[in-house]
Amino acid sequence: MNLAQWIIMAGGVVTALAAIVQLVVRPVVKWGTRIDRAVSFIESNMFNNGGASLRDAIDRIELRLANLEKKSQSSTVRKKSTTK
Repeated sequence: MNLAQWIIMAGGVVTALAAIVQLVVRPVVKWGTRIDRAVSFIESNMFNNGGASLRDAIDRIELRLANLEKKSQSSTVRKKSTTK
């Protein structure tokens, strides 16, 4: 092999590596970054942060439900005591 053939072969190898990086590596890295952002977003909504997270909304619903149950139980006790 002469020098020109070596240069052509090296250029082919570099081009092939660049194509592999463009077609395989970059999409995988972008996909991984997207997954990481999505998991971080979901994870941040699992902890209380002062009212805006999903966890805060669930806590508010549970508190309202507990208050309604207490009211319901107290009204049931009143009805039973007045009917006797």
